[in-house]
Amino acid sequence: MHTSPQSEKGMALMMSLGAIVIIGVLMGGVLFVATQDYRIGGNTVRMTRAAAAADLGLNRVPVAWNLANNQMQTGATVTMAFTAPNGATANVIVTRLGGPFFWAVSEGYAGSMGSQASGRRRYGTLFRLDLPQMNVLGAITTQGNTKVNGNVSVNGNDAAPAGWATCGPTGQNMPGAAISPTTTATVNGSVTLNGNPPVLTTPAAGDTNTYFNYGSTNYQSLAAGANLTYPGGTLLTGVGPIAVGTLCQASANPANWGDPNRATPAGACESYFPTIHVLGDLKVTTGRGQGVLLVDGDFTVAGNFAFTGVVIARGGLKMSGTGNKITGAVMAASVQVDDDVSLSGNTSLQYSSCALTAALSSSAYPKQAMQRAWVDMY
Repeated sequence: MHTSPQSEKGMALMMSLGAIVIIGVLMGGVLFVATQDYRIGGNTVRMTRAAAAADLGLNRVPVAWNLANNQMQTGATVTMAFTAPNGATANVIVTRLGGPFFWAVSEGYAGSMGSQASGRRRYGTLFRLDLPQMNVLGAITTQGNTKVNGNVSVNGNDAAPAGWATCGPTGQNMPGAAISPTTTATVNGSVTLNGNPPVLTTPAAGDTNTYFNYGSTNYQSLAAGANLTYPGGTLLTGVGPIAVGTLCQASANPANWGDPNRATPAGACESYFPTIHVLGDLKVTTGRGQGVLLVDGDFTVAGNFAFTGVVIARGGLKMSGTGNKITGAVMAASVQVDDDVSLSGNTSLQYSSCALTAALSSSAYPKQAMQRAWVDMY
């Protein structure tokens, strides 16, 4: 049988429509892939900028550091803000930990604030104040001949200064007195020696490095950065805090060496810990102060004087009278043969790691702690 061919009218149109659909799908796929690639690339750029901003924030912390932060209480925070290139920003929250440590979290942000076209990154770093590494051997360390008379107390058991509620747990107990094997010690009267042990005889007390080298810094460097400088032979009476309203006034004469007393509300000079350098002998009769005291000659206390912090004398130490007290640590290098240590009257020397940390950190800047100090938070 002969079959007539069917009509093929409309096939070209159907093929054209199919081709258009296929081409449209291909173009849509290309557009989708290109859009996703663009978004991924943009996100990568923004995340990289955010990471760089977060890293910049941590690096800027030591540069923008305010020394007043060193007196923050444990748990207190301070916020810093920095601007990175290309509009990125970094917000850093620094939290005070125990001792000389701070925990800093830097959040970098890049892109349009509050939109999906943005990137955020957080890094954390442990900072430690770059304190002078003093080899404090006890409440008093000396290589000079020592004479103790009267109602004298020397205590190496760690204790916070009276009224200092911000100090954490006490540290390791130290010897009351650390002396050189060549030191001659004479003790008379009602003398109290406490510590672990009460008296330590060690060659380190006869080593000049103990008195003048402190890790990455030394006596000369501390003296060069002193807040207050006095000529040799200075006599000071009535050392005490000076404030105008709520502002502590730095002053060499009359002498303002900060305020070791603690009150509520806090006094204006409680956070002022000056480094004091005397170019020779110093004699103080009455008053109070805190910080780091560097005396190139002999240090004589002849009255009701209290000091909290660290005292380093190149010469000898002489304390007499009533009400004298040093809380922290004393080092008398006794570089001359006749530089003796003489303690008499109602005198007290009390070791305090808290007082040492507060005094030495007053002019210290933070540096990144060693080992695993940096962490990628997200």
